[in-house]
Amino acid sequence: MPPRAIHPEDKLRKRESILDAAQYLWATQTDRLSSMDALAQASGVAKGTLYLYFRSKEEVLLALHERDMEQFFGRVIERAQQPEPMQAQDLSKLVIESIQSSPTFMPLASLCLGLMERHIPVELGVAFKLRITEQIDKAVLALQQHFPKISCTTMMQCYALMLGLWQLIKQNPVHQHLVAQGIETNCQIPATEEQFLEFLGNSLATLLTGLLAQAHADDSL
Repeated sequence: MPPRAIHPEDKLRKRESILDAAQYLWATQTDRLSSMDALAQASGVAKGTLYLYFRSKEEVLLALHERDMEQFFGRVIERAQQPEPMQAQDLSKLVIESIQSSPTFMPLASLCLGLMERHIPVELGVAFKLRITEQIDKAVLALQQHFPKISCTTMMQCYALMLGLWQLIKQNPVHQHLVAQGIETNCQIPATEEQFLEFLGNSLATLLTGLLAQAHADDSL
């Protein structure tokens, strides 16, 4: 068993390695992240050490979701700081790239809403939301160089669309059964991963274009 981390840098590395192990379990195990025992074994730390970083597997999942969001906002800010003009399609492409790069990006975005209502202490949920809000503010400020009318509300509307489509299509067991059985419906919705991501990307770009156009129209009244 590796020695317990003492210095802040070592603790941060240990925490990241635990989250790496949690993401690996999520991506490779049929029962996902089943217990703290499984995570302790996968991350190579004693269970007591694991509890120094996270008090429950729900807190692990929330931290993993926050890391995904931080990486996404980092991509957004990095792209926004480049001189090349951005279009709505560029922002939706960053969303798709984040989904493709992390197996937990969308599943935990959907799951953590319920976790914060039922299994996460209020103070941790509040702290999480404040940190995410700070990330959104930074991203919006950077994006305003390309989209002067973009706002936190715009970002939340795009996020709501992402979650809604994920839950309605990707995570809907009825839809998955219809696809598996080859049953066609009047509503032509994406059946494969590639089709879903294309559908999501186009939907986000359309929504963002419309929201920004409406904001310009409102200002001209």
